[in-house]
Amino acid sequence: MLKVYGSEVLDFVVDEGVQIHGGNGYSDEYIISKAYRDSRINRIYEGTNEINRLLTVDMVLKRAMKGRLDLMGPAMAVSKELMSIPDFGSADTAGFAKEKKMIANFKKAILMTAGSAVQKLMTKLENEQEILMNIADMAIETFHAESAFLRASKLADQRGEAACPFEIDVMRTYLYDAADHIHKSGKDAINGFADGDEQRMMLLGLKRFTKSEPFNCKEARRRIAAKLIADNKYPL
Repeated sequence: MLKVYGSEVLDFVVDEGVQIHGGNGYSDEYIISKAYRDSRINRIYEGTNEINRLLTVDMVLKRAMKGRLDLMGPAMAVSKELMSIPDFGSADTAGFAKEKKMIANFKKAILMTAGSAVQKLMTKLENEQEILMNIADMAIETFHAESAFLRASKLADQRGEAACPFEIDVMRTYLYDAADHIHKSGKDAINGFADGDEQRMMLLGLKRFTKSEPFNCKEARRRIAAKLIADNKYPL
């Protein structure tokens, strides 16, 4: 998951770098052109990103089918939760409670989608590569969202939230974007194997599990950019 995500983020970064340089970015005289060429191989070596996406889900599902990993138990629990009335009680506002709940819900979205796909398709699932890659994308986004959350919350515990505005902006911006990415991947997967009432119920559940609070990502991104420009280096 780290290799897939890292190589694709690198591609995005160098592509933006070339764009910022304009025509000069395409010239050998500028270092960014070398970075642009060099970045491409990372999505191929040590297994193409497509193969690694398939392996990410395939390994988990095979362990579940052999009884080495309990996937269906938590998946069934999420299905029961979907049938229950949502809890609209007083929300926990301490620390990063909202962000922690978002990540927990992202995991529920994966369990719901993967568990239902296994139940519906069984052994045929290994031939549905598009669905497997959709689920892999959900897992990759959730893994990195939780990593950002844990890093920011650990620093905030050590230094206090007021001393970590940059890290908190990065974390909240990532979670805000991840919610949309996970929703899109989940929707594509569900639409690929479900229909009728089952499909409608799952799409409603997916929407519930990928809901995000209103967040001014424009201002957060401006603060992040200002920090990077001021430090003139990667600050993490």
